[in-house]
Amino acid sequence: MDITVHFGAHRCATSSFQDYLQRNASALSQQGVAVWDRTALGEMDLHGLRSMTPDTYRALQHGLDRCQDQGINHLLITEENFLGMMPENFSKGELYPSAGSRALLVSEAFGGRVTQIALNIRALNTYWTSIAGYAVRNKKRFGESMRWAKIAQHPRSWRDVITDLNAAFPNVPLLVLPFEEFAGRPDLQLASVLGSSVPTDSVDMWINKDGNEAIQGPNSVQDMQLMMKFADDLSWLESGADGLARLCLRQETERDADASAEETDERITS
Repeated sequence: MDITVHFGAHRCATSSFQDYLQRNASALSQQGVAVWDRTALGEMDLHGLRSMTPDTYRALQHGLDRCQDQGINHLLITEENFLGMMPENFSKGELYPSAGSRALLVSEAFGGRVTQIALNIRALNTYWTSIAGYAVRNKKRFGESMRWAKIAQHPRSWRDVITDLNAAFPNVPLLVLPFEEFAGRPDLQLASVLGSSVPTDSVDMWINKDGNEAIQGPNSVQDMQLMMKFADDLSWLESGADGLARLCLRQETERDADASAEETDERITS
């Protein structure tokens, strides 16, 4: 049984992706695909993996064994809080500072059974302004006043998060799914993760979409700093990411999905 851990991240259409998975759970089950989302993980007392005890570890292994015994071919686990929490990001002005230690907890929890991991990334300027807008919209407190200068100047980027994940899951393939490519198309994102055709129902759902909240955003210089940092991340990914990750693009996924559909039609008509 293949096991994919989808780490999100926040503000990358992850909730919409999870909603799509829930709405298509029956169809996915017929394909041998099971999904553990935040609800399922919470029922097993695994939400955020903050309270991993020998009992919860055994319960997790039992759950994995049960999925395998039930004939599940691919288990997809999706939980953006595995990476860290939005308040910590904003209060520290740093992109998932504890991603490495948290990913190691996930790796240890699943006992080396994970066969693939997936991460959403987003342009850093829109990522941070989206977090700020979400805070305003939901009346959340994200620590002290917005520290855009620190955020813009901090050297940590998605490349560091990817490196942290790779260290926690050595030799496990890591898929990188840009928000700009897959937002609004959860079906194509799932097709990239599974490498097969997927249901197309409920693909037009977009939950917690960015609004027009009045926020104190980065100035033009800070915005450019964040954009350039993300451009460096993309360049690194496009050049092969030192073998640590594979960048998934929508055009490639659509082409693969079309080819898969054609093969299915040929089998049906032959």
